[in-house]
Amino acid sequence: MFVLKSAISIGVPGKQLQFTGVHQVTIRKSIHSYIDTATIILPSIAYLRTKINSSNPKEVITGNQFNDGDPVSISLGYNNDLKEEFSGFIKRRNLNMPLEIECEGYSYKLRRNNISGSWSSISVKSLLEKAVEGLGITLQVNTDISLSNVVISNWTAAEVIDFILKETDGCISIFFIQSNVLWAGLVYTPYTNGTDTFNMSAVNYRLGYNVVKDNSLKVRVPDDNPVKVNFSKKLATGQKLSESSDTTEKTIIKNYRKLLNHIASSPVLKMLAQEKQKRFNYTGYEGRINAFLQPYALPGYKAYIQDTQYKERNGTYLVEGIEVIYSMGGARRIIEIGPQIASK
Repeated sequence: MFVLKSAISIGVPGKQLQFTGVHQVTIRKSIHSYIDTATIILPSIAYLRTKINSSNPKEVITGNQFNDGDPVSISLGYNNDLKEEFSGFIKRRNLNMPLEIECEGYSYKLRRNNISGSWSSISVKSLLEKAVEGLGITLQVNTDISLSNVVISNWTAAEVIDFILKETDGCISIFFIQSNVLWAGLVYTPYTNGTDTFNMSAVNYRLGYNVVKDNSLKVRVPDDNPVKVNFSKKLATGQKLSESSDTTEKTIIKNYRKLLNHIASSPVLKMLAQEKQKRFNYTGYEGRINAFLQPYALPGYKAYIQDTQYKERNGTYLVEGIEVIYSMGGARRIIEIGPQIASK
């Protein structure tokens, strides 16, 4: 028999409050965002036990027991098999009935560090190192590129990341692969070429068996909407560097063009154009499957999907995002599925 359980703690070590029951928890994470979020809905009135076996719990107003910025840890599971789903900080308390607590992952800290500087050339890795220094965040840079003519004046670490995302047209993915580990690099190009760039765990889903609902899952193939990408850069001399993605489709439906003036060189423009083209034209799925809370999966995991009705769809796909919904009525893990590994 499977019994849903939760272990939620709020507060600094030594002053943590632990909750054994909640109305609802919703958690969202994605490889497309460095902001992990969680919402906890609790009773407005709680009974506080200062000792585990205390027979006289004290009635308290729940929202007054902690503060914005307090650490939050959420573990969920069945029976005694609990997995950490979220680690972060209180962003905001909506003092309604019931109490709603909005939480944010370690991106919360990215808004609490400011840097300034100017560089004629600087790598993404070096820029991120400067941005997260002293925040207790570890960097994992999978693909490093150089940016040119970068000027930063009292920017937060979050603004630095937003700048990198904007100037690479989102081709460099930046997200928290673990609670306090910030990952940066290319995703679609290596993944579709057969390289698991994340090296995380794998889960198995059989449609119609351990998947509650899959009606939003759609097969995606390059022929549906072939796109050719062209990235360019203006030089100080007035000349323009330009690089285009390679395509195998006979007919191009759409040409995508953009200026990326902070990219340092033609090879990097080419690399980013290839990545963008893969994002437009990958083979795999788009959409989501609604599964049980376990098997445990996070963004970056591999998901082997077995479709007994359409066996040609069987394969290993990238988990791009997850949404976990845990409540008194049950728990679900909603999985966003992306490209198939080694699909090219």
